[in-house]
Amino acid sequence: EKIRENIKINIKRDLPQVMPYETQDKVIALAVGGPTLAETFSDLLYKKKDGMPVVSVNGSHRYCMTNGLVPSAMVMLDSREFNNRFVTPLVKECKYFISSQCHPSVFDRLEDHKVWIWHCAGETDNEDLLKEQYGDNYFPVMGGSTVTLRAIHLFRMLGFSKFEIYGFDSCIIGQHHAYEQKENDDEQVIDVVVADKEFRCTAAHYHQAKEFVQMTIKTGEYYDLAIHGDGLISHIIKNPDSLRKKEEVN
Repeated sequence: EKIRENIKINIKRDLPQVMPYETQDKVIALAVGGPTLAETFSDLLYKKKDGMPVVSVNGSHRYCMTNGLVPSAMVMLDSREFNNRFVTPLVKECKYFISSQCHPSVFDRLEDHKVWIWHCAGETDNEDLLKEQYGDNYFPVMGGSTVTLRAIHLFRMLGFSKFEIYGFDSCIIGQHHAYEQKENDDEQVIDVVVADKEFRCTAAHYHQAKEFVQMTIKTGEYYDLAIHGDGLISHIIKNPDSLRKKEEVN
């Protein structure tokens, strides 16, 4: 009900929507908040200075900004109000791609900034709201339950098919994020195995990893992903059929 109320408010703001564009050859980087973002950040910063656009998601936006990298764009999906902190620090040259299900306070904070609204595919319970507002002129973004999985498809819709992704680990490597994010501190931990290599994951990490496998089976032919760092996802890319809970292997 809360998501539906958010959508109802946000689509009345007369913001430009994300719409399909022709495929282009440009490579873009996604900065995701996994722990290996810290160890690979110098390479990401170098590529940004060399002209590669960098897209941040959620808390990676602040991490990039505080470490000397101004993202070209930022993506947000989560509908909870306390996540409105993710869009700060605000920067005029950044393009903000905010889901219609996000809390209205996110859009309020971004007033007078470059904002595009996008909609989640699969939200059939709210499709009537989109049809009432836009008729048939809206383009829902497919993907999984996390902002990273949606961001890949969002920018694919915008014409980008080549991605270098930093910090997309979906596992714990010392910590669950490259930065502090207290709401994830007490999550259940699961041991998983990919091609005989063990990883520690939260339940959310494991679910995202499974969704990633299913997503690439269905749509992977439409984009190229280079995953930086030594996290779970970089190993799944090479061994997509081997993801198991450790208890299922033993």
